[in-house]
Amino acid sequence: MAERVHEIFGIDRRKAILTGVAALVLAVAAVTGIGQVANLHHAVRALERANQWWFPVCLGGVLLAYAGYIAAYRDIARVDGGPCLPPWAVLRIVVIGFGAVAVGSSAGTLGIDYWALHRTGEPRHSAVRRVLALNTLQWFVLAIVAFLAAAVSAAGPWSAPRAMEVAWLVIVPACVAAAIWVSSPRQGERLSSLPRDAVRLQRNLRTWPHWLWHAGRAVFSDAVGGVVLVRHLLHRPLAHPGALLGFPLYWSGDILTLYAAVRAFDVHPHLVPLVLAYATAFVVTALPLPAAGSGGVEAGLTFALNAVGIPLAPALLATLVYRFFTLWLPIVPTLALLPQVR
Repeated sequence: MAERVHEIFGIDRRKAILTGVAALVLAVAAVTGIGQVANLHHAVRALERANQWWFPVCLGGVLLAYAGYIAAYRDIARVDGGPCLPPWAVLRIVVIGFGAVAVGSSAGTLGIDYWALHRTGEPRHSAVRRVLALNTLQWFVLAIVAFLAAAVSAAGPWSAPRAMEVAWLVIVPACVAAAIWVSSPRQGERLSSLPRDAVRLQRNLRTWPHWLWHAGRAVFSDAVGGVVLVRHLLHRPLAHPGALLGFPLYWSGDILTLYAAVRAFDVHPHLVPLVLAYATAFVVTALPLPAAGSGGVEAGLTFALNAVGIPLAPALLATLVYRFFTLWLPIVPTLALLPQVR
């Protein structure tokens, strides 16, 4: 694969600086706006009283999340005859992928995962399906956790918005049912088959509808193919333990980072509503927002935490600490590893 000199893993070094600056500006703007509502005086007092012993726990949560993602990535890459990647190669892919979210990846973490698999010799559509399987399993685990948290919250004494609970209780079973249907042996083989004819985009506008249908059909086939891979993996759990245990470990580490960030500001959150708020806010990060969703993610997570009973000032500060450890800190190892990638 030919690469431009100034671009590695889809990361344009010149655009990376602009993206990083834009992310910082958007985050500052969001914090300033929320700070006006939260009362900056209360936020400053909470910051001065922060228990810094919780910050190493935040770092531990990040490392736990890395370990889980690495285990899941390596197992999903080799399912159904895929490449068996060396642990060091997977470590570099994951570390660069996490940091690239903030430093200007043109396609995000999924694009880097695809690039890495394609470089091993995987055909284009096969690499796409493995990346989508990775993403599908990742979100499936979070969805199940959020569904259980919503069910427990609805039956328990905790304070969580009813709409937040109902959304997870309704949407998750519907999505799981749809995934089971499209990945069934009969439907999966039919829906995941690629169009046989090759259609190229031409200047003639009359050919565009056919090209769009062909491209859309290929994208849909790859999406279903990713779900089929997840089904194969779930049917053989002992053959791929890293994939099944990796993402529970990943989400546990990420939630631990948020929990420690909240505890640092003398708030003792109940785990169930915290998980519910976390999962709801995390949906924002699934959107292909520029600059890693800076500003929007900060606002979404802050108000989600506030919705489950955490005061606005510590919720804002906890969000900033969480984002530092999960968004900004990973840039350091990413920049250290990028020169090794050629």
